[in-house]
Amino acid sequence: MKVVLECIPCYMKQVINAVAQTECSEEKARQIMYQILPMIPELDSEETPAVNSTFVLRKINELLEIEDPFKDAKRKSNELALSLVPQLRERINQSEDPLYTACQISVAGNIIDLGIFSDYDLEATLQESLAKRFFRDDSEEFKERLCSAHEVLILGDNSGEIAFDKLLAEELRRRGVRVRFVVKGQSILNDATLEDAALVGMGEVAEVMTNGNGYLGTVVQARSQELIEAMEQADLIISKGQANYESLESTQEAGDKTYFLLRAKCEIVAKNLGVDLGSMVFARNRNE
Repeated sequence: MKVVLECIPCYMKQVINAVAQTECSEEKARQIMYQILPMIPELDSEETPAVNSTFVLRKINELLEIEDPFKDAKRKSNELALSLVPQLRERINQSEDPLYTACQISVAGNIIDLGIFSDYDLEATLQESLAKRFFRDDSEEFKERLCSAHEVLILGDNSGEIAFDKLLAEELRRRGVRVRFVVKGQSILNDATLEDAALVGMGEVAEVMTNGNGYLGTVVQARSQELIEAMEQADLIISKGQANYESLESTQEAGDKTYFLLRAKCEIVAKNLGVDLGSMVFARNRNE
């Protein structure tokens, strides 16, 4: 998915949201904004929004002189999500279709996107997600293919959300498949890292690995050799969130074994998916 003109305001919103995580003065925040603005024309219009946003976010961190301005927000989102896990696990266990319910819960956590939303109501989003079905829904096809699968790779997205992803990994494990879970190799935005995976206990149900870099999404050319091999080896891939969709949709590397699990929080992503803004999606990659 290539950038479009409408991506430009989103870059600036990311500046505002990142600065809001700190005790930065209004004057310094204004100066940071002014220093980011000249970068915008230099961003590659042939790249994905995920790649260009990464460059903007790295520059913000440099100007703030903070390695991870979202550190505290990530901790809070993990703690909130973990507090909800017991009741959600029970909801899955009582469901007529536990895997589908686990996917609904997993995608609800996708609302924790501090690059787009400065605030969110996780519990309300959970109730909404559990009451709706996926707008684009290839879950039945996924379940059929899962019957003959040996290994599923999950490309993780945000902190907080990762606690719900653990419930999905648990449900996949019940079906006898090996689960591997991918986090970021370096801090970027509020994306999940090894620290977040350890906090939610992801290692109890899945083999945790990093993508080897600090880009948003899964940038094909930036993948570690370990991730390249893991994607090739997996029978099925679940790709969480918008940034992973932006960087992998229609690619041969994702192939037809990749399923995108996300909420369309951006009008451009929604249009690309052919769904309404805010829709939940469980859609197989088409790499035509």
